[in-house]
Amino acid sequence: MKRVLLLIYLITNLFVLPAHSLTPKKELTAVRVTTKPVIDGYLTDEVWKGVPIATDFIQFEPSNGEPSNFKTEAKFIYTDHSIIVGVMMYDNNPNGILKELSKRDEINNSDFLSILIDPFNNGLDAFEFIITPAGVQWDAKVVKGNEDSSWDAVWNSAAIINENGWSAEMEIPYSALRFPAKEIQEWGINMIRNIQSVREKTSWNFIDKEEDGWVGQSGVMKGIENVNPPVRLSFTPYFSTYFDKSSDNSSVEVNYRGGMDLKYGINESYTLDMMLVPDFGQVQSDDEILNLSPFEVKFDENRQFFTEATELFDRGGIFYTRRIGGRPVNMNEVEDQLKDNEKITENPIETKIINATKVSGRNSKGLGIGVFNAMTKNTYAEVSDTLSGDSRKVKTQPFSNYNMLVVDQSLKNESYASLFTTNVYIPELDYLANVSGTEFEFRNKERSYSLKGKGIVSSRFDKGQSDEIGHYHELEFGRIKGKFNWDFYHRMISDKYNPNDMGYLNRNNVINNDLNFYYNNSDPKGSVLVRNWYVQLSHEARFKPRRFSRFTIYYNGQMKFKSHTSIGVYGNFVPLHQYDFNEPRVDGLKLRKGSSAFAGAWISSDYRKAFAIDVRGEYGKRLSNDNLQVFEIEIEPRYRFSDKFVMSYQLEWGRSLNDLGYVDDEEINGKTTVYIGDRDNSYLENKLNGSYIFNNKSSLTMKVRHYWAKAKYNSFHTLRSDGRLNNTDYNENNDINFNSFTIDMVYSWRFAPGSELAVVWKNTIFSEDDKIAHRFMNNLKNTFDATQFNSLSVKVIYYIDYMSLKRKG
Repeated sequence: MKRVLLLIYLITNLFVLPAHSLTPKKELTAVRVTTKPVIDGYLTDEVWKGVPIATDFIQFEPSNGEPSNFKTEAKFIYTDHSIIVGVMMYDNNPNGILKELSKRDEINNSDFLSILIDPFNNGLDAFEFIITPAGVQWDAKVVKGNEDSSWDAVWNSAAIINENGWSAEMEIPYSALRFPAKEIQEWGINMIRNIQSVREKTSWNFIDKEEDGWVGQSGVMKGIENVNPPVRLSFTPYFSTYFDKSSDNSSVEVNYRGGMDLKYGINESYTLDMMLVPDFGQVQSDDEILNLSPFEVKFDENRQFFTEATELFDRGGIFYTRRIGGRPVNMNEVEDQLKDNEKITENPIETKIINATKVSGRNSKGLGIGVFNAMTKNTYAEVSDTLSGDSRKVKTQPFSNYNMLVVDQSLKNESYASLFTTNVYIPELDYLANVSGTEFEFRNKERSYSLKGKGIVSSRFDKGQSDEIGHYHELEFGRIKGKFNWDFYHRMISDKYNPNDMGYLNRNNVINNDLNFYYNNSDPKGSVLVRNWYVQLSHEARFKPRRFSRFTIYYNGQMKFKSHTSIGVYGNFVPLHQYDFNEPRVDGLKLRKGSSAFAGAWISSDYRKAFAIDVRGEYGKRLSNDNLQVFEIEIEPRYRFSDKFVMSYQLEWGRSLNDLGYVDDEEINGKTTVYIGDRDNSYLENKLNGSYIFNNKSSLTMKVRHYWAKAKYNSFHTLRSDGRLNNTDYNENNDINFNSFTIDMVYSWRFAPGSELAVVWKNTIFSEDDKIAHRFMNNLKNTFDATQFNSLSVKVIYYIDYMSLKRKG
């Protein structure tokens, strides 16, 4: 009976308690005008006179909740086609306003003004528009507090510095927004101003740092009436030319490509986005590494179509867009199919996408819908006979179809619930992979407690027969408001769960139980501005069979000082021996490892200064007789030569001694024998980044990266069933010397709204062998002797807006 009463008390107090301390929302009124001002940054047009002023900004940092030290005045007007914002930002030292130039959607060492618009006023989704004193634009879709800057809108803006500070005008067409079709609009609105010279950030409506979620802490904009959501239809055709050359081939290969992106607003809530004959040849090179782990490396998605307006498709964590147009599934099997005297002349590392389509959005009732479809065509490798010269094709991946459907309902108190499903279908193989599930978060009225969870089922069907059915679930409950927070997290993944046809999961067959404690204090005290601490107690076990894996204590802490230098420490402690069930790569086996301790520290200097530097160091040690030691150092200095020219250099070095890892396995007398190697690993990474920004529409950027890694084996052992090791006479050469060298140089010119000319040079070198190089310069020379691939491309995209054409017509 006591347990029942306690449960009723918790439910009553945590989820039914009425709100009584939430900060009241400010309100402002937008004024309709018939003539819009000239968007030049000056607020002298007659139309601005008499418009109500939004002022009295409040500090977000450093003194959260205190009045701003800088006066800001904002005015809002609107026409039949757009909302227009005029803001005067006072500063007693106009010459000290920081205004470093940057590419679009990047903000360097600069002041800025952010306008946050939540047209459905639901506290979850919003559009953000930012301008700097140098006129640089930055925009994003904000979903649950996460800014997706890959989303691009076409809008007009200007900024100027004057004797009183700086002022800005921003014209945001309704076609850049999604809002309900009703006579009287009521939008969530907030303005955030950053004064970089003193690192003060202020907002019009107060944003409490101790409350989770900042979109829901916006004010309200009224006064917009009788405006209709426009026809949102745009075309973005492109044309590109590639000049490709391999050092193994004296000729230059020339390719021409063309295609188009189409966006259509189905209604005020949902948008159709289609990519016809895509071209991703100018996407930044991946940072390839030597991967000795049993887990797949997860690379960032840099293709804009797959990063823009995809927030709904993040539900469940089952959509990894790099699967689409990724590495062909049978690419590595071509060599096994070679006949006598044959060699591989071409083996594409990615499949070609035919087209991709997505429909996404959220209506006035908070219902979000996302539909995604993409198709890739047959991919072939080419092999040739070295004697006859005959060639043939080997299929490395058949035509494939990828789909995802998401239905997501926003609820009160920034809560939500969703259903989702993905499937991959390969008709030629009669293969179907499906992953379906639900995800939710419920918050109480004060938004101080949160209950999150998800449940997912995966299944694979090969030739109509069920092959694998697995499940995944997790629950997390905790306090999310205030200086002291906590949560308990539980996750269970069955041994058959596999979402990797369209998603990413590095391992299954695991049970996690974590208890987390957080302390976040943003109240300045003495020379310290911010103090954040985090501790996690983590228990991990095997799902099947139920076996203990490891217990770990993680910690992380950081402080920011008034000098705007930040320092931090982090690490973990494993007090008991642990079992690694993944490293052996064979089911039923495990590798026993001893207790360990790991610690790191970092320091970051003030980025307002011309010279700034970040330094990080780590050290770890196994507290047992396997003698593992891990070292890592990272140094990243940067120098701002002017507001246009910035360069940074990153040096990262790491070494692990006496690391135990999988080498090979073989069948001996019907039993699998796994060989474990004792190896010394090291890597050295050099990155040089530079950018010269001509103005807020054109730039030249460069990234040069050299990554060198090696693994040298000292001894070999066989793995016992209890996880310990036996000596062996196995002694094959498994040493690895790996190099990756890439150059990405990009000139970009936005010659018209939404339109761009890009010239890109890419140089790529990869090499891997079993001859360890001990000197850096000798290794570098050998790297440049390897096959190099150079690509020079020119691409033009042109944005065509239907409503603009209609008004001009």
